[in-house]
Amino acid sequence: MDDGGYISTLDAVLGLAVVFILTASVLNTGTAPFDDSSEASDVLDAMASYPADKPLLEELAESPNATAASGFLNGTLEGMNYNLTMDNGSGEVTVASRGSMGDAENIDTAVACRGTVIFRLYVWR
Repeated sequence: MDDGGYISTLDAVLGLAVVFILTASVLNTGTAPFDDSSEASDVLDAMASYPADKPLLEELAESPNATAASGFLNGTLEGMNYNLTMDNGSGEVTVASRGSMGDAENIDTAVACRGTVIFRLYVWR
């Protein structure tokens, strides 16, 4: 190669790298579809640790209290629909609910266990 061959090649590669980076950044700036993938799991984690002295999930495992569960979920999931169920071995029972899951799309689900009780939280718009 002549004296300018390596520099020209390096210049072309760096130029193409800049073009690829700009193209990728422009293509990835569109709005994402509805994706609250961590919404349900975050809420169940909060229910498992709040309040510190006796977490809400522990309280619900001992005796289902729809008022306490609905109050917490209504405050936490404003503008969202939800369905909290529990299964203690005798079948799944709805503890608290807002909205109908019949026509819902993009339902986010989380599962938490407290002893022998399994809690499932379904969240959607």
